[in-house]
Amino acid sequence: MSPHAPSSFAPTRIDPVAASASEIIGGPLGRHTGPLRRAARSAWQPAAAVLVGLSSLTVALGFLQKGHCFTKGWNNPDQFWHACYTDLPVSSGLGHAMPYLSGAPHLDQPLVSGVVMWLVGLVVPDGSVRVQQQWYFALWAVLITVLVMALVLVTAASVPRAPWRAAHVALSPVLVLAGLISVDLLGVLLASVALWAWGRNKVYLAGLFLGLAISARTYPLILLVAIGLLAVRSGRLGAWARMAGTTMVTLLAVSLPFLVINAGGLLSVYRAWWRGTPSYGSLWMVSGLLGHGLESRLNALVILGWVAALAVGTLFALSMDRRPAVAEVSLVMLVIVVVTGKAMPVQAGLWLLPLIALAGLKWRDHLIWAGFEATYFVSVWLYIAGLSKPDRGMPSALYSAFTLMRMAAWVYLLVQVWRIARSRQPASVGQEPVGQASVGQEPAGQEPVGQESVGQESADQESVEQEPVEQEQVGQVSADQVLEEEADPLAGPMAGAPDQVIVRIS
Repeated sequence: MSPHAPSSFAPTRIDPVAASASEIIGGPLGRHTGPLRRAARSAWQPAAAVLVGLSSLTVALGFLQKGHCFTKGWNNPDQFWHACYTDLPVSSGLGHAMPYLSGAPHLDQPLVSGVVMWLVGLVVPDGSVRVQQQWYFALWAVLITVLVMALVLVTAASVPRAPWRAAHVALSPVLVLAGLISVDLLGVLLASVALWAWGRNKVYLAGLFLGLAISARTYPLILLVAIGLLAVRSGRLGAWARMAGTTMVTLLAVSLPFLVINAGGLLSVYRAWWRGTPSYGSLWMVSGLLGHGLESRLNALVILGWVAALAVGTLFALSMDRRPAVAEVSLVMLVIVVVTGKAMPVQAGLWLLPLIALAGLKWRDHLIWAGFEATYFVSVWLYIAGLSKPDRGMPSALYSAFTLMRMAAWVYLLVQVWRIARSRQPASVGQEPVGQASVGQEPAGQEPVGQESVGQESADQESVEQEPVEQEQVGQVSADQVLEEEADPLAGPMAGAPDQVIVRIS
């Protein structure tokens, strides 16, 4: 069995972690549901509905995790000792002046995220600082719950043959810890809608949402580049160019009014990033803590990280025997960019969740990664709290060790995705269903069809129908199932296209 989840199988039948977890609701899917797989390909809505409901409970757990600060206030260093810090209450006093305009309070957020934060702030009633913070956080908790539900729905719709993959979003421990830290989930949802639209051949709609996503968070630029690399391999650069053009037009249309009125206010967030120093979670901050500061070369190192992501992404997209999936190339490039960036905040894990689901990673891999995310989540707050009380906080050496372990967990996900892509057979083999080989060619491992085999055909078919589960258990998978496993649900205009550019490395 390949190391990833075949899209035609229920997760409780191919994922040991999912099978064990299913015991609380009656155990894995039964053997007699095997013949219903084909009907289930279009019946993804029930699974999505269940996961949407469960995702609200996950966000509720996240709210409880922030409960101490919600009742006592977000005060230093108390909010760090209780690991309930969040960026959201800081923006509760935005007032009625729209950010990015002359004279308005500075907001260190990209345009779309900042405007939405301002709109939510308009609803906050007057009162003390704590009351305003509580109102603002509660309103965002409701909005983030809606965003997560929509994200789960879009993720399930993107892989209709395997909608339960969206559980990687709905039930992730990372969502509990980081979901209410910031407004990042807004950008994650917009980017996921763009991927869904591309997978449904809605090229201009994909460009529209991708432009909005980049205006909310910067990382969706990586998705645009990843799709472009796969478009080069499949010879579908025209479709990608239309999407990229729509993305740029959307970015310009959203940003132009603010650029005309107050360009400095709009670009301040990017200037602040350029002038910034290494921040929490960054490899370069660890280097400084260990006595090897690289501040003078920081921007060059970050740019080299983007170049490395492009180089590795190009190698990954163009050298595999079978074209990797959009989510796989995106995840590989995103990991490299984040690990080599100026900061690696705790909420960065939210960017990975939809890609983990769409790539079909095992729950074991997800939980290993989430375990290191949780460990770092605690360590970073203890380290920050220790800056004010060194005798109680986490030493810098130990914090550096947890940071490096977290980065190793991100690289582990990259390696697992790479293994998934390498496990696939070349397209010339995987796309040729059994029984449809060209004239004069026999399927590998089978004898020529003669009179005796024809005479036994009905008996063989009867045995297959009677024992579907047993054949799966010994690893015998039909060609149709192989096709389902290897198909990229987000291929969109690239679906079925033969390779035009491929790099062979001897």
